[in-house]
Amino acid sequence: MRKIKINMLSYANSVKGQGVGTAYLELMNLLKNNKSFDIDVNKGLDYDVMHVHTMDPISFIKQRLSKGKGVTHVHFLPNTLEGAIKAPKIFMNLFKKYVKRMYMKSDYLVVVNPDYIKIFEEWGFKKENIFYIPNFISSKNFYKMDKKSIMNIRKKYKYKDSDFIVVSVGQLHNGKGIKDFFKCAKDNPDIKFLWIGGFNFGSFMEGYEETKKIYENPYPNLKFTGIIDRKEVNKLLNASDVFFLPSLAESFSIVTIEASNTGKPIVLRDLDVYKNIFFDNYLKGNNDKEFSKILRELKDNKELYKIYSKKSNNIKNEYSEKNVLKKWENMYKQL
Repeated sequence: MRKIKINMLSYANSVKGQGVGTAYLELMNLLKNNKSFDIDVNKGLDYDVMHVHTMDPISFIKQRLSKGKGVTHVHFLPNTLEGAIKAPKIFMNLFKKYVKRMYMKSDYLVVVNPDYIKIFEEWGFKKENIFYIPNFISSKNFYKMDKKSIMNIRKKYKYKDSDFIVVSVGQLHNGKGIKDFFKCAKDNPDIKFLWIGGFNFGSFMEGYEETKKIYENPYPNLKFTGIIDRKEVNKLLNASDVFFLPSLAESFSIVTIEASNTGKPIVLRDLDVYKNIFFDNYLKGNNDKEFSKILRELKDNKELYKIYSKKSNNIKNEYSEKNVLKKWENMYKQL
């Protein structure tokens, strides 16, 4: 049987340490050895499927010129850009319109969150041409490590075995809820706080000046790693006790799955977007006081900690390679 020819149109790896790039790499690793598909990246027009991952004009033009099926991967909605990039309002409004137009011109959409299906229906996109396929993380990249390895990682980063460490992963902009993260660190000096990630887009990031001051002169219990390799991210997630992401807006939060693969309790902001993807497998709050209360309870209540460590595994199992691969195979073959 002839293989399905797929052209992946993506420049997601041009900026290191951001979620779209992670999701793209995981998908490529998942599909590259599949016998049903013949996959190229950023090539010509003669393909069965033109699968767009990034919102650049080149990918958009290629998809429209090709006779193949146009699939656009909805890694984010236009409104989720707010709070991330600092730009004039007129520019942001134009970019949001461009992103929406690019989605609406595609033959098919792949959404990473089931709630997005209704939104696109309201915009006039045919429901039967929308596929829900969630992000996932390979268990080869993110996994539980043994106690001895964890002790060595803590030692490397100058943490004691007795330290209670709260970790977050993401770009350092206001949209990630960093103000609440910093406030929790300030209000809980007996807990260690660690932020993995940096200024991916430099001074264009929302809140850059204010955040840079804290980054360069952090509280005694707060550390920053900057942008680091994914292998090191896995190590630090293992070495920490709780994963805490106070983001103000997310499409899916692939870093939450990374943390769940290490079995850590998950603390997130109470966003509607999480309800149909993570269900009741995480603790949630709305402000720094609520977050501080949850973190202290996890520190002091061993039973609660054990319950949400187990619930974290539910997230891991839901978004396994095996389950997600079946969805991709079914979609491409259906097209």
